[in-house]
Amino acid sequence: MPDATYQKFVKRWEEVTDIPPQTLGPLTQLYKQMTKRLKVTPLPWFVGVSLLVAAGLYIIFGPAVSAIVTLLQRGF
Repeated sequence: MPDATYQKFVKRWEEVTDIPPQTLGPLTQLYKQMTKRLKVTPLPWFVGVSLLVAAGLYIIFGPAVSAIVTLLQRGF
């Protein structure tokens, strides 16, 4: 009897651990291309994205960005 329980456990374990590849619909190829480059050299991507975010915040908030950053650094 324990053998049947073990076989049932193994079958369920295989069902749970077997994960099919994820898809994003029409964006799957773009996602695969971006993550392929991101896995190899992530630092240039992080620098570029952080510069874009900083520039975007400056465009939205103007010089008040420094006041917002100071407020956040103080922990409210």
